[in-house]
Formats: sequence, structure tokens, C-alpha cells
Amino acid sequence: MAKEATTIYIDGSAISVLVARGRKVGQWATMPLEPGLVKDGVILNKDAVASKVKELWQNQRIGARKVIAGISGINCLYRLLTLPELPKEILPEAVKREAGRVLGVPLEQLYLSWQTLPSPRGETLVYLTASPKNSIDALISTLRKAGLNPYLMDLKPLALARTITEPRAIVIDLQPTSFDIIVMAEGIPQVVRSLPLAQEAPLEKKMPLIREELNRAITFYNSSHKDKPIEAAVPLLVCGELAEQQDAWKLLLGKQERPIQVLPSPMEIAEGFPASQYMTSIGLALKELTPEKGAAYSLVNFNTLPETYIPKPRPISEVLLIPVIIGGIALVTLGAFFNIATSHHTTALRSELASINQMVISQHVQSKDVIALNKEVSSLEKIAAIFTNTLDEFGVVRDEVNDDLAEINEGLRIGEVDLVSVDDDTETITVECLAADEDAVFSYAEDLRASGRFVLVVISKMERTEDQSGVKFELTLTKIT
Repeated sequence: MAKEATTIYIDGSAISVLVARGRKVGQWATMPLEPGLVKDGVILNKDAVASKVKELWQNQRIGARKVIAGISGINCLYRLLTLPELPKEILPEAVKREAGRVLGVPLEQLYLSWQTLPSPRGETLVYLTASPKNSIDALISTLRKAGLNPYLMDLKPLALARTITEPRAIVIDLQPTSFDIIVMAEGIPQVVRSLPLAQEAPLEKKMPLIREELNRAITFYNSSHKDKPIEAAVPLLVCGELAEQQDAWKLLLGKQERPIQVLPSPMEIAEGFPASQYMTSIGLALKELTPEKGAAYSLVNFNTLPETYIPKPRPISEVLLIPVIIGGIALVTLGAFFNIATSHHTTALRSELASINQMVISQHVQSKDVIALNKEVSSLEKIAAIFTNTLDEFGVVRDEVNDDLAEINEGLRIGEVDLVSVDDDTETITVECLAADEDAVFSYAEDLRASGRFVLVVISKMERTEDQSGVKFELTLTKIT
């Protein structure tokens, strides 16, 4: 019998539910939400939304209470971390420390989730996500008020990435109150952008922002992957409102020449099922299914439900407690039956002897446990010291590069100067950019000189672009040593 999965996704405009049976969509429904109940991925009125969820469950006669929940990617952070090869015992602490260093946001405000990915020998590659606590707490509270039990959770962009069967692609999902862009390469969602939109704005007014974010995402990826950039042949896959508005595709591409098509469903669908509107739900349902042979589903698949909401397994002592008590009562009763004629004095002596024996055994076991624990603590302390030294050395160089990149990015001006690539060879940095005109080039160079971070800022190349619409230039930055 095919495994059944029930998913729920709530955004600013609607509640979407999907029931999948194996790789086949069996049931689906959507209930609109009034404006103001959910904003930027955060449920503001939990009671009202929970009431809507109950109504939807009742109307559709959905029996399942365990659900896979999706949450908006707005205000979520994504990072690929490269760490030294570390023992599994200290990897969680290493990821937490690195997250605190690179995210730039207090970890107390975030829930961290991560997964290791295939990596070269000597390294550990980690895919990390950080989600605002207020959005996840509000969602789980709402679902529990509605009588549902979320046992798995995923961020919307990661669910969308799971529906892609191309090894390299760009996905855009446009919904009434938000849009998501995912740059997929080698089975990993490399760049993710999720932004809110005004629900009442017409599509033609949303397109310039979406196109700008699309170009920014591609440029960002290409600047750090010069050896294998996102080429013009990499397809653009659309879903949501864009799937139904093909006349808007030209506005989305602008001057780019890139194949564009509707994101196909990786699951078997029924006639009349609007797959493009439920692509997030399909991605959630695929969390527990292994990819079909030949499919290129995302390598990133982990449960973003925080540990505090995952039920802890019952200790074996609790599971065995009742049988032990019953067995004990039975033994005592049986013993009393056969020894009713013995003297009270003999019974007392035997009871005291049993107690002493138990105490000796307990002390012996505790002594062994203490010795073993001391050895384990000593071993872990040595490993932690090695890790700390390695990570500190690794961080010095990375901090310097991050500070250089921060200064380079700070001077960029939207619409005037766009970053194409950065090449850092320790002593100098070569920055390649596109600008609207020569004045923007000189202003950007002057801002970098004024920052005081670089000894010398030289415009080493400047020429008009092929279409004469702007200026392509190159800066050589000499670092302070």
C-alpha cells in the first residue's frame, strides 16, 4: 500500500492542503485568508487561522492529524559552510559556532537546521538554514490549536528545490503576497531569495522587482563560480501566477536569452489539478520519498522542525516499568505462598542480605561507569582542543576575506553599479563590475578609496558593453599588509 502524506502550507493569501498517496496526488484544497491574518510569513492571528484550518479539514473530510508543514522562506538565511573534517561528536557545536560567526544575527532569535553534504576528503560541507523563531513558533502553535501534529517541516524554497528534475536550473515561484527564486546547481539550492509583495499590486508592477532579484541571484552565483557559471542554456522554470501569465515571461527575461517553461510536476497528477499552484505542497510530500531512478532531486533534505518540538523517545526504563512492577508483584506473591511457614526472623535476614548484595553490585557498576566516563571526557577534551585551534586559524583568513567583500559590496549602488566577479589573490583583489555610465565608475572607485581599507584603488580596464547600454570595468585593489 502506498505511503500517504498530508501537507499544509500557509502564506499571506491562503491555506493549501495536499494529500499524496505514494507518488500520486490524491486530494487537494485551498482556503483563502483575509488580509492581515498572515504577514511576511508570520501568522499574526493564530486563533482565526486555526479556525480556518479546522473548517478546511472538516469541509474536505481529511482524517489525517499528522502533517508535513511548510513555512515561508521570507527572512530565512541559507549558508554553505566548509569546515575541517571533524568527529561526529563535536560537529554540532562546530556548526553552531560557525553559524554565530557568519550569520550576523543573534542565534537566540533563530532556529538552526543543517545537513552534511558529500565533500572532499579533509573537509566537511554543511548546508545550514536559520529561521526566525517567531514565525515557526506561531505556525506550530496555530496547527496545534487546530488539532494537527506537525512531525516534519521544511522551508518553502527547499521544498520547491525538491521538485526540480534538472541538475541545473533556476526556479521562480510567484504567489499573491510573495515570490521565491532558487538557483539550483549540482543538486544543491545554491542561491535563495524570498521576498514579500503587496497583494493588491498588479503583475506588471511586480515584474521589475522580480527581474532585478533574478539578475542579482545569477550574478551573485556566477561571481563565486567562475569555473562553472549559470549559462544562458540553463532553463528558467516558473510556477504559481507566472505559469498562467505567459505574456509576462518576456518582461521577466528582459534582454536575456534563456529557455523558460512551466515547472513540471514530478508526481502523477489527476486531471484538472493545478500543479503550479501546489508545487510547494508537492515538494513537502516528496520529503519522505526517495527520488525515482534518473531524477535529480535536491540533495538537501532535512527536518527543519526545531528539536524542542520533536517528541523525545521514552526511556527504556519507562517502557519496562509496568511489566517489571507486575512481575515483581507476581514473584512476591509466589514467594510468600511457598515461604508462609518460614519464620519472620529468617525472612528479615534474607531481605537484609539481598539489600546488601544489591548495594555492592550497584557501587561496583557505578565505579565502572565513572571510570569510563572520565576516559570519554578526557578524549573529547583533546579533540575539542584540536578543533578549536584548527577553527581559529581557519577563521582568521576567512574574516579578512569577508571584510574585504563587505567593503566591496557596501559601495555598490542599485541601478548604477552591479558586481560581476571578485578575484582575491591574497595581496590584491580584482573586481569586475557593470555600471550605468563612467560617472558611476569613478564614484564607486572613489568610495572604495575613501573606505581606507585598500592602499591603492586603480581602474585597470573600462569599456562600453556590447549593446552600448553601460560600461564594463575592472578595479585592482591593493590590500593593506
